[in-house]
Amino acid sequence: TARLFLMHYPFLQRCLELGESGRGKVSPNPLVGCVIVVGGSVITEGWHEAFGGSHAEPMALRKAGDLARGATLYVNLEPCCKKGKQPPCTDAIIRAGISTVVFGARDPSNRGAKILAKHGIEVIGPIMEPECRRQNRGFFSLLEQGRPWITVKKAMRKDGTIIGKITSEEQNLWAHTHLRAMHDAILVGAGTVIADDPQLNVRYTNNSVPPLSLPREKNRRKEIHGEADNGVGRGGGSGGEGPRRIILDPQNKIPKNAKILSDEDSARTLIIHEKLPIPDLLQKLKEEGISSVLVEGGPTVWKSFEESGCIDEMIILTSSS
Repeated sequence: TARLFLMHYPFLQRCLELGESGRGKVSPNPLVGCVIVVGGSVITEGWHEAFGGSHAEPMALRKAGDLARGATLYVNLEPCCKKGKQPPCTDAIIRAGISTVVFGARDPSNRGAKILAKHGIEVIGPIMEPECRRQNRGFFSLLEQGRPWITVKKAMRKDGTIIGKITSEEQNLWAHTHLRAMHDAILVGAGTVIADDPQLNVRYTNNSVPPLSLPREKNRRKEIHGEADNGVGRGGGSGGEGPRRIILDPQNKIPKNAKILSDEDSARTLIIHEKLPIPDLLQKLKEEGISSVLVEGGPTVWKSFEESGCIDEMIILTSSS
C-alpha cells in the first residue's frame, strides 16, 4: 500500500545509497546497504565493502550491539542464508534479536526471508523492488541470464553519422556518472582505439557520484589469447574503484603506442585477442568477475551485440546538429 511504501521508503533509499559505497569493489557480489532503526530513527548503518569481506547486515549489527534487540533492520536485498566467504546473514540477524526485517528485492539464489520468518521474525518485502533490482542489475543478470548485464551506448548525429565530436559536456557528464561509473567494464573494439585513442575511464563527476580512484600499478594489463589463458580471479569486477577496460582485438591491430596500453589505468585493461561469439565472450567476462558491461563501440561491435540478442539496454545520445 502507499502508506506502507511511504513508511519504509526513506530507510530503503538510505540502504541503496550505502550500497553504492561498494561500487567497483564487490562485483560480482551485489551492492548492499543496511540500516537498523529503533523508534523511527537510524541507530547504525552498514554496507558490503569489498568482495569476500563482511556483508552489510553483520557490519550494522556489530555497530549496534545490544541496541539491535527488538529493532527493525532494513536492507535493499533479501538477506543471504548460505555460507560462502562469509557466514549467512540470517544467522547474525537471528542472534542479534532483530524483531522485523524489511527488504527491497528478493534474491533468487536465497530463501533468507523464509528462514527469518520461521524463527519468529516479522519479514516485510519486497518493497521498492524495481529500484533495488536496478541498482544490482548485473548481479541479477548473472543469476537469471547466466551472463553480465549489457548496456550498449551509441553517440551519433541526427543524420546517423558518428565521426568527430558529437556529445555535449552535459551529455558527457551524464554518460560518465550514470553509465561508465555504474558498470563493471567498458568495452570497445580495436577500431575505436585506433580511431580515437580513448582513455575509457571516469573523468566527469558531480557531487552525488564520488570521484573514482585506483591504486596505480602500471604495465599489468591482461591479455587473453586462447583457451589456456587463466582468469585474473575475482575480487571486484572492476579491479578497483573504476571500470575495467575491455578491448576486442582479434587481429592484433592496436598500435603499441596507444594510451590504453601504457597509461596509469593499464592495470584495469583486458585485451581479448580471440575472435569469439558474443555469448562465449560474455562467459569469459563472467569468469573475470564482471557482472555488467557498457559497450561503447564502434559500429562493428554494436552490430555483433545486436545480432547476438545479448543486449539488455540501449542508450543513444544524439547531437543537436
